[in-house]
Amino acid sequence: MVVTNNREVNKIYKNLEGYKKKLAHAEAVYDGSKKTGKPEGLRPTTKTGLLGLFGKKVDSIEHYNEKIKELIPKLEAEQKATLREKQQACAFVFFTNRVAAASAAQSLHAQMVDTWTATEAPEPRQIIWSNLKIKYFQRIIRQYVVSFIVALTILFYMIPIGLISALTTLDNLKKLLPFLKSIVDIAAVKTVLEAYLPQIALLVFLALLPKLLMALSKAEGIPSVGHAVRATSGKYFYFTVLNIFIGVTLGATLFTTLKSIEDKPNSIVSLLASSLPGNATFFLTFVALKFFVGYGLELSRIVPLIIFHLKKKYLCKTEAELKQAWLPGDLGYATRIPGDMLVITIALCYSVIAPLIIPFGVVYFGLGWLVLRNQALKVYVPSFESYGRMWPHINARVIAALILFQVTMFGYFGVKKFFYCTLLLIPLPIISLLFAYVCREEILSIFRRHGPGSC
Repeated sequence: MVVTNNREVNKIYKNLEGYKKKLAHAEAVYDGSKKTGKPEGLRPTTKTGLLGLFGKKVDSIEHYNEKIKELIPKLEAEQKATLREKQQACAFVFFTNRVAAASAAQSLHAQMVDTWTATEAPEPRQIIWSNLKIKYFQRIIRQYVVSFIVALTILFYMIPIGLISALTTLDNLKKLLPFLKSIVDIAAVKTVLEAYLPQIALLVFLALLPKLLMALSKAEGIPSVGHAVRATSGKYFYFTVLNIFIGVTLGATLFTTLKSIEDKPNSIVSLLASSLPGNATFFLTFVALKFFVGYGLELSRIVPLIIFHLKKKYLCKTEAELKQAWLPGDLGYATRIPGDMLVITIALCYSVIAPLIIPFGVVYFGLGWLVLRNQALKVYVPSFESYGRMWPHINARVIAALILFQVTMFGYFGVKKFFYCTLLLIPLPIISLLFAYVCREEILSIFRRHGPGSC
């Protein structure tokens, strides 16, 4: 099956389906008006201009019927033209034998690697059709460009995140916004703000990032949604570790010790080491907030419930609209997995500096296993199936968190002058890297050799 450029067809089809939904909605509104008002009912109207807010006012049902009749022949003509004139240099080959399919996917079909490349196809729901035509070397160039953009994003996001961690303390808020002093000094408000203000500000700030990273992952030329989700998850993990863990730690520590560093510039390393345990309170509260509030909202799903009832009351008029409003979606691996990996990193790195964080990490993952297992099995609807290919991704990030923990302890014990402990830690990163290599060669390579889709 030769792949075609369906951009124009998809555009017309999307408009056609949109008008069909609008027609069904308008007819439901018209039927409802017969029951609540006059027997003949009140026919809905719309405007033909931008967003239905401007232009000539027309009868909605007649207008949408006219648009549907206009688009159907246009769609059929465009489909024929696409099949005839817009074929692309990529295709799907169907086999009746799995062995033959696996052999063809792993064979070399041309001397030049970019002339003809073959791989096992992902399931239809996963395919990003616009990326199939992108050539081998173009994908490589796109990956380098996207990696550079992500590096810049991480670098420039560190500046506002560092400012957030430094400025969202009560003392700094009083200095910057003096008119809030009377409110902040109230005992109940002060307790809540001290406990949760920096963390809430950070979580809101991070909520803006995932869509950007998903768009960048698709821009790499990745041909499947599952692969794009894993790539987004990887980018988000590096972002959270570098900006939240390292950025917040250094930002808060430098902000609190800035005056001392100005007085004694040579003591910067010892000052940072002595101030590091103080940041444990932020991360302890961060983890507690994620499992107390996060899992509570996840299990109750109170926010989606409120949104559903608002849509049901004011927007949904047909059964299809109600089903769409009630649809829970998938688990959201692109953002959920990096969040869990961040908690592993925090719990490991602060387990020696502030051991109190260990039970919080245990409770987070214990509750997470109970809550998310229930949600994955009984609530969320998967949008695709990647056959366990998220596990190699998780395995690599857990090992990365472990190595970061070992390096952090190496530096921390060094500046604290625990030289014997420092010497004992030297073999650990080497052993961890060897273990990562064994996992990659002996276990994780299985995912690349077998199963549908790309790793």
